[in-house]
Amino acid sequence: MNVKTNSPALFVAALLLAGCGGSVKYQKLRIEIPTYSPIQLDDFQELVITPFLIPKEPDGVDLNKEVTEYFITELSRKFKGKVVARPIALDSEAVFKQPEFWKSLSPAQSRLVFITGKASLEKETRKAVLSRPGNPRDEEFSPQRTISERTVYILEASFYMISSDTGEIVMSRDFKETKAYTNPNQRADFAFSDLVQRIKQKLFRPILSEERVEERYLLLR
Repeated sequence: MNVKTNSPALFVAALLLAGCGGSVKYQKLRIEIPTYSPIQLDDFQELVITPFLIPKEPDGVDLNKEVTEYFITELSRKFKGKVVARPIALDSEAVFKQPEFWKSLSPAQSRLVFITGKASLEKETRKAVLSRPGNPRDEEFSPQRTISERTVYILEASFYMISSDTGEIVMSRDFKETKAYTNPNQRADFAFSDLVQRIKQKLFRPILSEERVEERYLLLR
């Protein structure tokens, strides 16, 4: 049963249930709770994705292309206006906090949101010592230690949403995600796909004002 509400009464009911005996009847509810968003995308006509600043990326990977395509695909699912990429030149991180720069990029009477930022994908090889139980038939019966290598990818990203009306940042988020692979030849584009999925819900839920589902308990008379 899904209920769209955020009533404090359900929380109180859950507390009462916890303090009562097992004979109390209750019903479990799945509640969709709205996520707070500092920006309402429906107020805008277009989302413009700029190239990102890319301090690090593995050989053979165009991280800007990966990030841009991912944003266009995901945002186009929910946003009713246009989602486009525009080749805007960014010199440094300082430009993110320069309102006049962003206001100058917007055509007259157009309400845009610029999505910009920086991202890096780094590959490392790490070694770990693994311990296994020894063979019972050996006299010493000592643990066996082996060295194992892992290929580790680290995705760091900072995202900024900037309103063309004011040129100010209306929302920003920073992320750092890490994943290790046993495959020493793990492809960087596959690793990016894995890591960006971890960012997806944290980032797109507030952008798109998506609801999150939580469980609550309702006492029955």
